[in-house]
Amino acid sequence: MARTNVPVEDVRAASARAGRRLQILDAAKQVFADAGYHGASINAIIEGAEIARGTFYLYFESKEAVFGALLDGAMTELRSRIVRIDTGPGARSPKDQLEDSLGSLLQFFVADRPLAAVLLSSASTPDAEAAARLAAFYAEARSVIALSLETGMALGLVRRCHPERTAAALLGLVRGIVEHCVTRGADQPIQDVTRELIDLALVGVLVR
Repeated sequence: MARTNVPVEDVRAASARAGRRLQILDAAKQVFADAGYHGASINAIIEGAEIARGTFYLYFESKEAVFGALLDGAMTELRSRIVRIDTGPGARSPKDQLEDSLGSLLQFFVADRPLAAVLLSSASTPDAEAAARLAAFYAEARSVIALSLETGMALGLVRRCHPERTAAALLGLVRGIVEHCVTRGADQPIQDVTRELIDLALVGVLVR
């Protein structure tokens, strides 16, 4: 098979574009967290990113597009941190694996407070489009959790339950604990918070 050599200049240009896009997203995230979706403006994002207006439009066509990209990135992270439980020989206990997975998820959101603030704003944003986009994000999150529950039931690790309803309940618990950690419990070790959440909810759906 012939090898394709990518010019160094192209690699550098692609890296620069990715870095600039991330720069814009980071600035937008902070603006949305501080001002809310309705109060946020492209001007504020441009100022926060310290870029020219034309540069912004090279990457995003609107405020809505930036907001959507932030939620898409958050969903990608969520999916990467919800991993299938290993039931093979020598595997750690399902509870320990759940603690690792949930702890990784909580750590991501607690460490990124602006993103957490954006995701928690769904109940307060007056903008219908933003509310709909956040609702779609949480609907996808529920589907990811429901699929994990169905897999757990198939493996004999999770008791029989209604996956969609149970997923909605578990997501509500996670949202609540993220809000607690971000606003009042930031000094608590994530491992302790995760264990409490597991004891409260997840042990209740495991086969005893």
